[in-house]
Amino acid sequence: MALLCKPVEEGGVGFDYRLSMAVPDMWIKLLKHKTDDEWDIGNIVHTLTNRRHGEKSIAYAESHDQALVGDKTLAFWLMDKEMCRWKFCSAVSL
Repeated sequence: MALLCKPVEEGGVGFDYRLSMAVPDMWIKLLKHKTDDEWDIGNIVHTLTNRRHGEKSIAYAESHDQALVGDKTLAFWLMDKEMCRWKFCSAVSL
């Protein structure tokens, strides 16, 4: 794993991306603590684009940290009981 970020010329894989780790935290905070009309679009754009000029990054929406602390997935934050109701209705109709 130590050679993953080393340049290929030095015997590594050359992986040179950074993880945008603030992104999943931002989505969970918004879904947990704000209503849709309270979302600050400027802050969302800033969080999604905040990196050094020319820096390659990987943005992701969900983190394994949420599962470790027993939090809901983004799908459950967005659909919650409606998702369960649909699963129940489809199971009954089978």
